[in-house]
Amino acid sequence: IGLLRAAEALREIDPAAAERIAGEARELKEDIRSAFAKNMAESPVVPLKDGRWVPTAPPWAEYTGPVSLYAEGGSWYTHGNFFTRDSMCGPIYLLLQEVIDPREPMGDFLVRFLADLMYVRGTALSQPYYSVHPWANLKRGEVKAFLKEFYNGFSSLADRETYSFWEHYYHASPHKLHEEAWFLMRCRWMLWMEEGDSLSLLPGVPRAWLEDGKKISVKGVRTYFGTLSFSLDSAVSTGTVKAAVSIDAPASRLPKSIKVRIPHPGCLKASGTTMGEYRPDLEAVIIDNFRGSARFKVRF
Repeated sequence: IGLLRAAEALREIDPAAAERIAGEARELKEDIRSAFAKNMAESPVVPLKDGRWVPTAPPWAEYTGPVSLYAEGGSWYTHGNFFTRDSMCGPIYLLLQEVIDPREPMGDFLVRFLADLMYVRGTALSQPYYSVHPWANLKRGEVKAFLKEFYNGFSSLADRETYSFWEHYYHASPHKLHEEAWFLMRCRWMLWMEEGDSLSLLPGVPRAWLEDGKKISVKGVRTYFGTLSFSLDSAVSTGTVKAAVSIDAPASRLPKSIKVRIPHPGCLKASGTTMGEYRPDLEAVIIDNFRGSARFKVRF
């Protein structure tokens, strides 16, 4: 992903270098995918809670399966548990690095075996904020899984006296800016996420945040597309939610579409919207050809 973003940054000032770096990124991606597919095919399969069996994967290409399964032996206890290399900084990063799509079969296997084998209440067992599975959960539309990690994670790690974060559940390494920064990133993902040439708003907010009379307001935050402000005003007692979105950026930088998720606190589906298309499966309004601002009302 570093090579890809470098190529994007250079595209306007050094097109030749941008194309060369982008080509190297594509070749590296294919090499990693090839190695990953081979290792997944050679790794143990494991049962899930729902009765299915799925293949696993190692944290690096030279091992067979998760190291915590000890298929080839070794000594893997570190940082307070046996799962650190697999769940904290292992193959789950191939999703964030845009090597594997969270919704393709290999991504699905990864998310599922890690969730069932190596997380408790949705969180990793040591330095949990290293694990990026909540990002994958939102990309897959798994809001409940995201929120389980979000609330269990910070309620376990936040110090009750200072409100800063520990690095570990067993209270080693206090006041960690790394953990605090990743918590803030989870807040960002909850409120807005880029999806290619589209921008997704409120992909991870709880339903309770849209109870009658409540308002969600975000002002002047940064996105890949420009400076974003948006708000939602809930009046679900009268069957409406009002939304307003604006992005301060040149027309050439605007997202092609925006997706505004509006989860009704009573799980109702909308009966209509004054702008865009309402997708009941996503509980979201999608506005194509976004021109920088939009105001609309959703009816329930």
